[in-house]
Amino acid sequence: MEYDYVIRNGRVIDPAAGVDEAADVYICGNRIAEPPAGPAGEAKTVIDASGCLVLPGLIDFHTHLGYQLSDFGLNPDLYTLPNGITAAVDAGSGGTANFEGMYQNVFSKAMITIRCFLNVAATGIITERYTENLEPERFDEKKMELLFDRYQDVLLGFKVRVGRNTSGDLRLRPLERAVELAERFHCRVCLHATNLEDGYDEIFRMMRKGDIVCHIFQGDNGHTILNSRGDVSDVVYAAREKGILLDCACGRVNYSNRVMRASFAEGFWPDIVSTDIIGFSIYGPKIHSLLSVMSQYYGMGMPLPDLIRAVTTIPAEVMGLRGEAGTLRPGAKADVFVAEIQKNRLDITDKFGETVSLDETIVPMLTFKEGRLAYRNILFDPYC
Repeated sequence: MEYDYVIRNGRVIDPAAGVDEAADVYICGNRIAEPPAGPAGEAKTVIDASGCLVLPGLIDFHTHLGYQLSDFGLNPDLYTLPNGITAAVDAGSGGTANFEGMYQNVFSKAMITIRCFLNVAATGIITERYTENLEPERFDEKKMELLFDRYQDVLLGFKVRVGRNTSGDLRLRPLERAVELAERFHCRVCLHATNLEDGYDEIFRMMRKGDIVCHIFQGDNGHTILNSRGDVSDVVYAAREKGILLDCACGRVNYSNRVMRASFAEGFWPDIVSTDIIGFSIYGPKIHSLLSVMSQYYGMGMPLPDLIRAVTTIPAEVMGLRGEAGTLRPGAKADVFVAEIQKNRLDITDKFGETVSLDETIVPMLTFKEGRLAYRNILFDPYC
């Protein structure tokens, strides 16, 4: 059998397959292929990944991709592929009034794989000049029914935001209604929770197994995941036991390095690592991309296999792509990321002025999307 590509000599980390070892990865067409049973099979192109990590294509689970249809929107492929990302989730950019326009004009045309949360507010999140209307009486349930029927393979559930500067005096009422709707439509809830008026005990009480809470390291006031002693609260561990997924979504402003340090000190890692990246924050001073978030977490002590799991295996399962994405198992889509951990100084300062200093960064070298070479770092010359 002749393969299209073989990637040799890299450290392959694929948590979904339980692999962390030096190995070769074979690509035939748009799929990961079975390795040859005997001597190494022939390949049209051999890539030498010596000194590199060979990973499943990364998944950024919290983005805003409504390019030119929202102040927040960024160009999906332009951001993702050069940074090793081959799949992403749009976290509620569109609501019932504009989701279909975003899907038809942007999401469906992207090279990467995109899944979405539908915002409970009709307009979704389209500008920072004002917030979406979260009065439950204004939710368009009839249009929701149409969209969940028409885009059942794309929509993962509902996105809702709560906090002083989003839901305001409504407090947790939008969340309560979102959960009721999710029960009706048999889907998940993805919750943005920052600047809280209510504690996580109330939030976790409402939410269900499989729901997602974002920005878990936010530190806007006293309502954080830490208790009065500065440890991760028992209610947070109980929420994880309940099956609620905890997403950092911390690449932009909704995180505290202080809260993160305290959490990491006791080995508390997020289930999902993502960015909340938007059109006017990409490549800015607080975030470069998913790779800067990953570099920070790795530098602060998150074990590499756990980190890779949080940007591949777990988000792929939530997206309904288990076995198709987030893995290098034979038969999966050939989404592959080759990266190098390099000695580079990087300081990441949160909005509270607290800085984390890193000595290493994860640098992109090569990205395959479904067997097609989609990006190569100009300094990376791997061809044998």
